[in-house]
Amino acid sequence: MLGRGAAAAPDGTGPARRVLVAGGTNFDIIVQAARLPEEHEKLRGGTFSALPGGSAANTALGLARQGCAVRLASAVGDDALGRACLDGLRAGGVDTSRVRVDTTARTSMALVFSSGSGKRMMTFAGADREAAISAVNEEDVRAVDHVHVVGEPTRPLIRLVALARRHGRSVSVEWNGRDMSPLAGGPALNLMNADEARGLPGASPDDPAATAQRYAETLTGEVIVTLGPRGALWASPGRPPLHVPTRPVEPVDRTGGGDAFNAGVIAGWLSGGSREHCLRRGLDAALHVITRRGARP
Repeated sequence: MLGRGAAAAPDGTGPARRVLVAGGTNFDIIVQAARLPEEHEKLRGGTFSALPGGSAANTALGLARQGCAVRLASAVGDDALGRACLDGLRAGGVDTSRVRVDTTARTSMALVFSSGSGKRMMTFAGADREAAISAVNEEDVRAVDHVHVVGEPTRPLIRLVALARRHGRSVSVEWNGRDMSPLAGGPALNLMNADEARGLPGASPDDPAATAQRYAETLTGEVIVTLGPRGALWASPGRPPLHVPTRPVEPVDRTGGGDAFNAGVIAGWLSGGSREHCLRRGLDAALHVITRRGARP
């Protein structure tokens, strides 16, 4: 099994759960709508929410909610939306000392159309998070037990993962619709959803468990796949895949559900939980988000 961080908690009660999360921070506008408008149509939407988001920021908030000490390496613009993002992160218990305030760019944004059963999203690039990730140093990595990365397999993220492994820190990688193999080779938690798994090179289109197992063996790491209303599965090298169902609910807004799941899985795993425990903890965290409008992990 993939090794946990070995550092002791400051109070001596057990393993510490100090996590560095690296990736994007957005300001999200989420519109509740049964469908998208046709050309020239003025469609009246339902409720809407405007709040901080982004996969890395959401996961950082979720990990803080799960009891971890979290530092985020990311970037926002020097504007009102960036300040709102920072305020929300700090209020949620996230250390933002490694969030770069970019005076030359706006804060990244995402426009989300959510129908409860699904969502569609447009993103707008802003502040340069790669510069913030590049600024993470060895001392930052030594100060944590685990590093979680979100984004593309860029040089800054590849360097950060290499630093984590050099110092014996465990790693998790959000695949987010991309082939993150350049980051994920070796021990790691690799997190993705079934649609993302289906699009991977060599995937079995109708068998996410077979795809997950193939990648677990190839990467020599753990592969965790969310299956929507069917729960989630965990594939490990040399072991049969484990499937854990979730309880049926009526989703209100799926935005952030996957990030909450990731946070629950990572926190469960860092606390020494079994694969089943980690999946259930992640699924419960996701349900908390998707059954509440405008909720965050």
